[in-house]
Amino acid sequence: MRALTSLYRIVVQALAIAAGAILAAIALAIALDVALRTCCTSAIHGLTDMTEHGIAAATFLAAPWVLMKNAHVAVDLVVMLLPTRTRLRLDLVMNVVGAAVSAAFSWYLLQALTSALQRGSMVRGIIVVPEWMTFAAPAACTLLLAIGFALRIGTAPEKRSATGL
Repeated sequence: MRALTSLYRIVVQALAIAAGAILAAIALAIALDVALRTCCTSAIHGLTDMTEHGIAAATFLAAPWVLMKNAHVAVDLVVMLLPTRTRLRLDLVMNVVGAAVSAAFSWYLLQALTSALQRGSMVRGIIVVPEWMTFAAPAACTLLLAIGFALRIGTAPEKRSATGL
C-alpha cells in the first residue's frame, strides 16, 4: 500500500509541476503577445484558444495536488466548534462523498472522452483541437481526486500536511 501511495504522490506532484509550467507559459505568451502587438502590430495566432485550453487543463492537473496538500478552500469556522467525535465523523462523510462524486465525474468524463475519440470530433476556434484532448486532463484528474479522497479516509485530519499556502 505504501508503494502505491508513494506512486500516487509522485504522479500528483508531476501533474502539479505540469500545471505550473502551463500557467508560466501562458503568462510569458501573454506578455510576448502584448509586446508583439505594441511594436510589431502582430499577435500570436490562436493564443486566446490556447490560453483557454491551458487554464482548463492546469486547473484539473493541479486539483489532486491541492487536495493532497490540504490546501483546498475549507470553511472550518463552524466545523472547529463541533465536538471531536462529530468533527471526525463529518470528515469521514465528506471524504466518502468527495471520493464518490469524483469517481462519478471521472466515469462520465471517460465516457465523453471515448465518445469524442470514436466520433473524431474537433473543437473549432482560431485553432482546431481534437475534442478528446479537452476531456483527457479532467477524466484522469477526477480519478486521481477520487483516489486522494479515498486515501484521506484512512488518515486522521491532524496527520494531513498543513497547507502553508
